[in-house]
Amino acid sequence: MSDGIPLLELRNLVKRYGGLIATNNLSLRVASGEIHVVIGPNGAGKTTLIHQISGAIAPNQGSILFDRQDVTRLPMHKRVTRGLVRSYQITNIFRSYSVLDNLALAVQARSGSSMRFWQPAISERVLFEQARTIGERIGLGARIDAIAGSLAHGEQRQLEVGLALATSPKLLLLDEPMAGMGSEESARMISLIRSLRSEVAILLIEHDMDAVFQLADRISVLVAGSIIATGMPNEIRANIEVKKAYLGDEVVYIGDEVAA
Repeated sequence: MSDGIPLLELRNLVKRYGGLIATNNLSLRVASGEIHVVIGPNGAGKTTLIHQISGAIAPNQGSILFDRQDVTRLPMHKRVTRGLVRSYQITNIFRSYSVLDNLALAVQARSGSSMRFWQPAISERVLFEQARTIGERIGLGARIDAIAGSLAHGEQRQLEVGLALATSPKLLLLDEPMAGMGSEESARMISLIRSLRSEVAILLIEHDMDAVFQLADRISVLVAGSIIATGMPNEIRANIEVKKAYLGDEVVYIGDEVAA
């Protein structure tokens, strides 16, 4: 993990919805090569934060710097071309296409191919070789020809990560990738995310505390739109204010302890 200039830096972000302040003067830094996890109780503003970083919504105040450039007003698709890529909390795939076709379309979008229609693209051997490689990388090599809509929930989330990887990201935004998964599916996703550490920085929103403490290099705690603590996992586990922040919410495990 780099100690120099951060790959992503948020400076005093504010997002208002009428009288509601969803993001309250929030600052955050994510280093190249790290898995940085944002946790917080329900309604803390985590998804609103991801929306602002990805470009889905604009902050009212503050700035977003990515790879030393101000991208605060840059649209989402231009952020993707710069390497700032998001996966979605709700699986977002082409359900009637095969796994291979989904990945090939994502590779094609990254490459900026001049071909405008899907049919000519199926003759691009290199494109499909790259798509198969990504399929193997995300653990779906044996399911590469399966229709995406027929995949199990966990496999669809793996495919979603593959679609993001096909864009060659520098920073991958993952919004609750373990949501709705059973223990075996979660274990596979944890293994996949861990394996990406050497390839891409990851900013992860996650409620599964077991996953958080297995994966995180650093953790930031978001409460009522503000970061109340950032630190190494052992520092966050021992932080009394972090434990207090979960009072009144559903029981949340902070490592081996329970915030209650």
